[in-house]
Amino acid sequence: MASRRRVLVWSAALALLLIGVLGAVTYLFVRLTDLPPSAAKAPAGPPPSFPVEGAGTGPRAATEPVRTTNDLELVCENWYYPDAPKYRGRAPHPVTISVRDRMDGTNRATRTLNQTAYGGSAEKRRAWAPRPAQTQLVACLDLIGAGPKLRDCEVEDPDPQTLPLKQGRYRLTVYEVATREKVAETDLIGRDKACPWVAITGTDRTLYSLVDDDQLYRALRKRVED
Repeated sequence: MASRRRVLVWSAALALLLIGVLGAVTYLFVRLTDLPPSAAKAPAGPPPSFPVEGAGTGPRAATEPVRTTNDLELVCENWYYPDAPKYRGRAPHPVTISVRDRMDGTNRATRTLNQTAYGGSAEKRRAWAPRPAQTQLVACLDLIGAGPKLRDCEVEDPDPQTLPLKQGRYRLTVYEVATREKVAETDLIGRDKACPWVAITGTDRTLYSLVDDDQLYRALRKRVED
């Protein structure tokens, strides 16, 4: 049975230039907080390339310091910043969370645990909502697969239809910004089973349950606060 909760969906045609060929891709927007960020600025040096499995491409060092959260998102894509603060010494160890929650795209978005970061002390804020240049760790949360179907979500625009909401399966990998050394890795199942208000779908017409803030806090607390 379809969820009674109505979902607002917007459609937009986006033109993408890929190897000289102009293609049109239609997106449905179903989750406002997950809109893709603007294109990340690559660190100085050779342009970033996504590592190919089995190619043996190691992490690449940026020649400029971290300035924005877009720079930090590149840590998830095989870059590191030698001048960044090291993950050592006494806690807290400031973390930035970068999320890729679609199977049909590579866009990432920075996520903040607002209740944890802004509902407590100044130390909590520095740990969970740090300035980019003060960040020691990047936690990369990536959707890696789907579990069983959980429900249907009703779509009102552009055409009445339903989209399946499936169990989202994610991998959380924590890296040191200064070296891209792996600090921790764990798999998570998205616990938020609500139909989202606004999200994006492309070729994959499926919605996925999301990892909630409490899950992320429990998974990262030891590395950040201890």
